[in-house]
Amino acid sequence: MPGKRLATLSLGLGLLAMMIPTVGAAGAAAAARGPSRDDTRHVGPDYNKGRPLPFRGDVQKTARQAVRRTAARSGAPPVEGDIRTWLALDDAQDAIYLKDYRLRGVGDKIEVWVAQDNDEISTNLNFQPNDCRNGERTRITDAQVDYLIDEFDSNMYPVESQAFSVPPDRNGSNAILPEEVDLPANYYRGQGDNTVVLVDNVRDDNFYDMDNANELTYIAGFFYSLFNELVDRNVMTIDGFDWLHRTGANPPNDPAPGDPCASAPARAFLYEGVFAHEYQHLLEYYEDPDESIWVDEGLSDWAQTITDYVDPSLPITDQDFDSHVQCFLGYLGRETAANPNPRGGGPENSLTAWEDQGSDETLCDYGAVYTMMEYLADHYGSGFMRMLHRDNANGLRSLEKLLENRSAGVTAADTLHRWAAMVALDEVLGEGAALNGGEAADYQTDTLAASINFNTRHSYSKAGAPPNGSDYVRLRNDSGDYLSADAISRVKFNGASKLPSRPVEWKVDRKPPHHEGNPALYSGSGPNLDRAIIQRVRVPNGKPQLTFRTKWNTEELWDFGFVQISTNDGKTYKSLRNKDTTKTADPGTISAVKQNLPGFTGNSKGWKTERFNLAKYAGKKVLLSFRYVTDSVVDGPGWWIDKVKVGRKSVSQGKSLAKWRSMTEVRRIRVSGFTVQLVSYTDAGDEAWIAEIPLGPSFDGSLSGAGLTGAIGGSAETVAAIVTYDEPTEAITPAQYAPYRLKVNGGVLQPGG
Repeated sequence: MPGKRLATLSLGLGLLAMMIPTVGAAGAAAAARGPSRDDTRHVGPDYNKGRPLPFRGDVQKTARQAVRRTAARSGAPPVEGDIRTWLALDDAQDAIYLKDYRLRGVGDKIEVWVAQDNDEISTNLNFQPNDCRNGERTRITDAQVDYLIDEFDSNMYPVESQAFSVPPDRNGSNAILPEEVDLPANYYRGQGDNTVVLVDNVRDDNFYDMDNANELTYIAGFFYSLFNELVDRNVMTIDGFDWLHRTGANPPNDPAPGDPCASAPARAFLYEGVFAHEYQHLLEYYEDPDESIWVDEGLSDWAQTITDYVDPSLPITDQDFDSHVQCFLGYLGRETAANPNPRGGGPENSLTAWEDQGSDETLCDYGAVYTMMEYLADHYGSGFMRMLHRDNANGLRSLEKLLENRSAGVTAADTLHRWAAMVALDEVLGEGAALNGGEAADYQTDTLAASINFNTRHSYSKAGAPPNGSDYVRLRNDSGDYLSADAISRVKFNGASKLPSRPVEWKVDRKPPHHEGNPALYSGSGPNLDRAIIQRVRVPNGKPQLTFRTKWNTEELWDFGFVQISTNDGKTYKSLRNKDTTKTADPGTISAVKQNLPGFTGNSKGWKTERFNLAKYAGKKVLLSFRYVTDSVVDGPGWWIDKVKVGRKSVSQGKSLAKWRSMTEVRRIRVSGFTVQLVSYTDAGDEAWIAEIPLGPSFDGSLSGAGLTGAIGGSAETVAAIVTYDEPTEAITPAQYAPYRLKVNGGVLQPGG
């Protein structure tokens, strides 16, 4: 069972000893400031990637109280009204804790447990004492519990079981947590086919933000596989704040402009949609736990459509518009009565590289994958979507495999290009425009009514085209005025054959920890790092050995430091091994780690002298590389290197990076390809065109004369280029955009490249 090994190992290593002090408030830096229309925060398919967090609070005391409370009914399954101790998340403290919940309702496939707890921070579903949000909006009624049960049993469960899969029964008989905290072994026993729903006021930055003064986003719900593994039940957490205004089709609408604490605008089906979304993540955990985030999140957003909680076709003017879709299409920055607090974002977004535009445009990442899933479902059907959910291959490889099985002659790349054009043409074709240059059905999605806001700079603002995403550039003259088809005589494209090199990202640390006064080369710390420093060295015939002083502290088995040699000018690298390196990594770690083992991981516990045998390279010039790779979750302090010697020759004293180069400075990455489509349509909406600029091996191409007229017509007022960087590997990290130059009419350079 996925995750079981990890949870067992982590607890066996003393997870419960990793206590953190209980505190009453936390900083607000981690949560984004959010407008009232979209104030929820996403935390990924599996919170913290399923990895353990330390417990806070007095775990043993809470467990003893739980034992006393259930002594009279020891061994009996819980009944409505019973109180049990379950798990809770303190996201702001990066911790979990034990908390009491009361069983408020049981359905055919669901148990609803609502927080009923009192500690030094808060009570039940309340925020901290004296927070003005406490009261009616932090109470869950019996009717609301019954409603959630009915929605799950009659809608979410049957619909998502058919669309995706059914989770394995888990009845608590193999729970790990009881042994660790001295609860009865059968404490979590229950109906194995029930999903345990924990309704809690999740302690995130918004929770600790008194009176919602900073209007921070909040976690409306999450799936955390660690909870499943600790209690051997299928568990989901849903936030308990303001179900009054955030459930049902027509909740009351009580906005209070200028008063973020009292304001309670209607958010129809918000928690139902969150539940449907997170439930798909729970299902995917069992089917394909290492699925690419873009597929997993896309399927979860699509779950909101098939359960009828979200209508992705609604425009930015409708009170119930979907912020994911509207962000990607470029309309979330447009102020309307339904969107009084606009925010940036747009279609220049990679489908496959998450947060390539940064965390400020995460909503647009969701919109990209959501619209893609709507396209796939519309064109390939529910059976295809079910296989996409269940297939063990990941990302584009999975999409390619499933398309090959259809024997329709359509590739993953074809599908991606059609989707990219679809979001620009869908609405105009749906309103009756005749399409020239392609089959209209290939560029429509019944559930969307999509169009691109070409007026936002977020359709092209970052230099280059995103990997497996597109720049959407409406063609213009040298004054910036848009050009109609009859004013365009030539369109010329030139794409780069290689990605730009990235500079060295290591630093010289003048005051390394426990090494004061002795500078060292330092990798830095952070998520999604792949940083190398490389230098050409000659390995002597006598004493062919690499030595250096070093200290590392990384997330053990997930983040690594690699010592590597290249004998082919950086085309490939081989990691060296010694007594302190390991080939063991967590099965869920990223491919950049798996492909480069062995390496250093965990904590060196101080400075050490490392030695590597270079006898097989004796007498040769090679590239010596120190490469630091991390994933997106826990950030260790990093890796320090000092006093590097090959044989008896000093390579570095840790004082300068002048002789070191980055991996891409040694060998730039080749661009796999570009696809440039032209879309155009009339203001009257009666005619549209789709065409592709043919490109040569060096990614150059142009259209003029009759070829251009056939591509864009002569009457279209809107003419735009969709420039896609084709990157089939999904392996370039961090994501890089591919440069290009797009010109019209003999030399007017267009924005975006």
